[in-house]
Amino acid sequence: MEEQNEKLKLTVEEQIQDMVDKNIQFELYSKEDAKKFLKYNNYYFKLKSYARNYNINPRTKKYYNLDFAYLVELSKLDMYIRKIILELSLDVEHYLKVRLMNDLSDNPEEDGYNIVRLFLQYHSNAGADIQSKANKYSFCSDLAEKHLNEYKEPKKLSVWNIVELFSFGNFMELYGLYYQTYPSFNYYTYLRSIKFIRNAAAHNNCILSTLRKPPNSLKKFSKTKKLANILGKIPEFQKLDNRDAMMRNPVIHDFVTLLFVYNDIMKVSETKYNRNKKMEEICHLFCDEDGRIKKNKSYFQKNPYIKEAYSFICSIIKYIDKKNNNPKHINFLQ
Repeated sequence: MEEQNEKLKLTVEEQIQDMVDKNIQFELYSKEDAKKFLKYNNYYFKLKSYARNYNINPRTKKYYNLDFAYLVELSKLDMYIRKIILELSLDVEHYLKVRLMNDLSDNPEEDGYNIVRLFLQYHSNAGADIQSKANKYSFCSDLAEKHLNEYKEPKKLSVWNIVELFSFGNFMELYGLYYQTYPSFNYYTYLRSIKFIRNAAAHNNCILSTLRKPPNSLKKFSKTKKLANILGKIPEFQKLDNRDAMMRNPVIHDFVTLLFVYNDIMKVSETKYNRNKKMEEICHLFCDEDGRIKKNKSYFQKNPYIKEAYSFICSIIKYIDKKNNNPKHINFLQ
């Protein structure tokens, strides 16, 4: 018997009618243009996910104040934000590796092999991952195969070998183990959040579909206390009534975490210019009147969830940009 809640396949024509039935308007975007968008630009299941940010009548299942153009605009803004997330997170990963290598080089207690041996004891799946890379077509398959013995098991590996073969998740755990073994300031506390939003962006998940989250979706999420304490001590954010509410949203929390970690890691003179240039681009994109985010701001005037999320993120970006331009500023997270 067919499940009652099973969704039926719909043609593009039926998708348009389904939206009409749910009171999604086509005043700013014609139905004919909507059909073309659904055929060539995005698909219905993904586009409709942005409707989660809008109120719906629980009895009639019809939306309030929702036009198809709003969904299209959110999908386009989502693309810009995913690109930013990927750019920043790739830089974070690279410069964390650089810093780890420098700390390792200056550490007389660690030869670079012992910490890997210890890591593989606790994370046997990481060794299996290296074997897997050697046995299939991969950009690093030659490197992985080079470090297997005649039994196709990983040889004695050093940190500088293994980080080139690791996923971000495995690198994150190795990074955490190193600084747990040889304590000094590090960013491990923040890396789980960065991994989450990095993976979401890399897999083209809809970042902006979750600005209004139902309460039961937050059960597995916990915000980073260190970052919450830091924000609570900043005068500009002490005045914000919605600071705690914003930081309880996983996507907003993780994006803010990425912004702070990125700007901290890239603060040294050799990378500061690139950091400041990137933040200028982000500030223009988000906060300037002629930036892309504000291009169709009138679409969201009646949506408090989107307006508040935007305002909060913009205030974070402006604060970071201001601090970066202050010669006396040292860091955000230490």
